[in-house]
Amino acid sequence: MRWLLIPLLFLGLLVISSCGSSPDKDAAPSSDTVAATVFPGAGWAESSPEEQGVNSAALRDALAYLQNHCKGDSLTETLVIRNGYLIWAGDSIDKVHDIWSCTKSFTSTAVGLMEAEGILSLDQAVADHEPLLQEQYPDATYRHFLTMTSGYNAKGATRWPGDVSEDWSATPYLPAPPLFAPGTEYTYWDEAMIMLGRALTAAADTSLNDYLDERVFRKIGIEKRPWWGEEDVDGVPINFGGTGLRMSASEQARFGWLMLNDGVWDGERILPAGWAATATQNQVGPEVKLADTDRKSTDGTGRYGYNWWVINEGKDAPVAAAFTSGLNHNVCLIIPAWNLVIVRQGVDGNPAVPKYEVYAEVLRRLVGGVF
Repeated sequence: MRWLLIPLLFLGLLVISSCGSSPDKDAAPSSDTVAATVFPGAGWAESSPEEQGVNSAALRDALAYLQNHCKGDSLTETLVIRNGYLIWAGDSIDKVHDIWSCTKSFTSTAVGLMEAEGILSLDQAVADHEPLLQEQYPDATYRHFLTMTSGYNAKGATRWPGDVSEDWSATPYLPAPPLFAPGTEYTYWDEAMIMLGRALTAAADTSLNDYLDERVFRKIGIEKRPWWGEEDVDGVPINFGGTGLRMSASEQARFGWLMLNDGVWDGERILPAGWAATATQNQVGPEVKLADTDRKSTDGTGRYGYNWWVINEGKDAPVAAAFTSGLNHNVCLIIPAWNLVIVRQGVDGNPAVPKYEVYAEVLRRLVGGVF
């Protein structure tokens, strides 16, 4: 049976039961208990933490800390994968909903695939595929858009009542003057990713949903579902490049497991060799400053890859990691050195502190318990 997390309201204790059994579940696992890497079929194969080289006490401590930074959904949509085995799960990991900005990491994956197919190149001007950008953004490249350094801005303020941001215009495909010259500054800007989704639709002559379903989703076991978007390019629907994908935590873990394994799934290469490692490394160098926009609290300078957030080894945590990040504390964290994936999903709001701080501490609490 799966591990279960039960918050005891009055005692504040974490009670966990393991799948499988071991003589001493808190003992350090021996190296000969660690199984080989596997891939899920219809579901994830289950194992105890110790059988996969993870100390149960360290895992409990890390998850208790994570739980303290969750809201109403707690860890019900959380799971932990080691070596391809499910070693811990909440009871709602198959619940499907919007994963918000985690979508961005899937969009960047489409860019990597399109580059491998010769449809585009990272240093190609996006205006080559989107004429609306030719006048004001002739030098903004795909690399700029993936790293939030394009400077793209749309006409009109936010569409959301009560929000004072200049981002999220109701007319995201109508370019306004740039926020800054491409490549010089960083700002986390959803309008830029929405425009990127339009350009990619034009470049591939198919929707992002259809494109990724054919090349990724159906191959790794993610169900194709409606993906939010607006308008079309010559009759082809535009999916928003920055949000709107719907999936379960169990499914997003499959994406994390694919990325952790260099884009290879059970012996089949799905993504270009090396793409995953490059996308999950910092791509926003020290020469890029944080732009003075109303979203400057979302600071990715020094810790943003190709639409992946980066936890730097040494600077941030004892081990390198990267994660997708969406509204309402939706996260898929991959730790390549540990062969480990942690997914937390929900619809209950973001943590009070930046997610990279939360997950860096999760790693610090695990460091002595992963073998």
